[in-house]
Amino acid sequence: MNKGKYIRNILMLLIVFASSSLFAQSSFKEINEKSLAHYNNAEWDSVIYYGKLAKQNNIDYYYLTYRLAVANFYIGDYYTASYYFDKGFEQNVIAKSDLAFIDLYYRALLYTKQNCTAERIFTNTEALDSNVRMKHRGNIYLSYINGNAFAPIEEGKLRMEDGKAYSQLNYQQTINTIGIGGHYIASGKLELDFRYAFSRIGMVAAVENQVEFNIRNYTMDQHVFNIKPRLHIDSKNTIDFAFGYHSVNGNPYGIWDSTLIMDFKNYDNSSLMLGLSYKYRFKKVQIGINGVYSNFYDRDNIQFGASFRWFPKGNLNLYSITEVSAFKAGSNAIRPIIFQKVGGKVANNIWLEGSAIIGDVQDFTMINYNYSYELAYKTKFMLNAKLIYIFSDKWNFYFGPQYILSSANKVQEDLLVQPSTIRTAKGQGNGSGRGPDQLEDVNNNEIGYSQFNIVGGIQWKF
Repeated sequence: MNKGKYIRNILMLLIVFASSSLFAQSSFKEINEKSLAHYNNAEWDSVIYYGKLAKQNNIDYYYLTYRLAVANFYIGDYYTASYYFDKGFEQNVIAKSDLAFIDLYYRALLYTKQNCTAERIFTNTEALDSNVRMKHRGNIYLSYINGNAFAPIEEGKLRMEDGKAYSQLNYQQTINTIGIGGHYIASGKLELDFRYAFSRIGMVAAVENQVEFNIRNYTMDQHVFNIKPRLHIDSKNTIDFAFGYHSVNGNPYGIWDSTLIMDFKNYDNSSLMLGLSYKYRFKKVQIGINGVYSNFYDRDNIQFGASFRWFPKGNLNLYSITEVSAFKAGSNAIRPIIFQKVGGKVANNIWLEGSAIIGDVQDFTMINYNYSYELAYKTKFMLNAKLIYIFSDKWNFYFGPQYILSSANKVQEDLLVQPSTIRTAKGQGNGSGRGPDQLEDVNNNEIGYSQFNIVGGIQWKF
């Protein structure tokens, strides 16, 4: 009896196995025939449906990939189409001699600005339509920023508290920046981005000791140069290198030593930046990790994070970039930084972008897509809007407002000596100096203020 049950169970397993094999064969037949029929009738959404059904049944073959590439191309999902075109190249060498196939592949790459891949795969391919050949190898742009603080910080917030030896606060009031930059496709493997910006920043210093309170204006000049080579390992993987140089000089006003003398002082400082990022693209999304080091303010600054780039429609008419990173300056605690950008086509030849940064952004940090700033020392929040208008095949113009919520440190030290011992720049008091032992702990108070900038520029493609 037990032996009979055992044989019966074996037979049942064989029947189930045979049925599942027949189902798989039937599914392949159904998917192949119906996807082909919908392909021939240009019913692209139905082709894509059977592609998803094939994936669920672990069915994958060249001609289905071919149909999915073409179907996604004709619904405007060029990123997904380029994924399947590339996969078709890997599955069957015959794809490289199919003129219709490579023509659509080339168009999908150009429509999504995957120019290095297009250059690498299709250089000297005579079969391509000359009307859709890559028209530009790069671009050069000029940019301008002009901005002011919404209002001066109230005098009451600038004044020294009782029981303090001195207080000092410096904050940004105006900024004028002129920048030049560009992008160049050097080869099928290499792209280059470069940027130089000069900024003249108007600053305000509010300094007080036990004898006098002064508010002075001064200017600082800032130079920023960045170059970012991008290496394309293949159509999916890229590595970005970033190199930067920053210098700032001017004559800031303040107290510089324990004598508590107020005066202008020559200041000149330079720093370097090194960055590295890796990105991987899959269909409509691109994920990445990045890190950067700089010695800005003569300290070790490290930033590292991750990025997520998404094209919901599979083309450049709608896009989103999200980045989350951590920034550590010297011995300070790690601070988070969040960056979000959303952009898209809103009318013929017009794109609109909006972006926001939340976190302590300090002048020479780098995020993957935005790697330098001409801003106040501490920026808590920044909101941008940009309108991009395409004049012609070679010229673009962009313009928009920028709102910045910043903060400045009000530095104060506790008083341990009599006011008569303080000597100022004018020789007031009894003329004696003050040693470090005569001052107690430093107190830092953050004072918030807002700025409003106008950003504009023009781009020429060549």
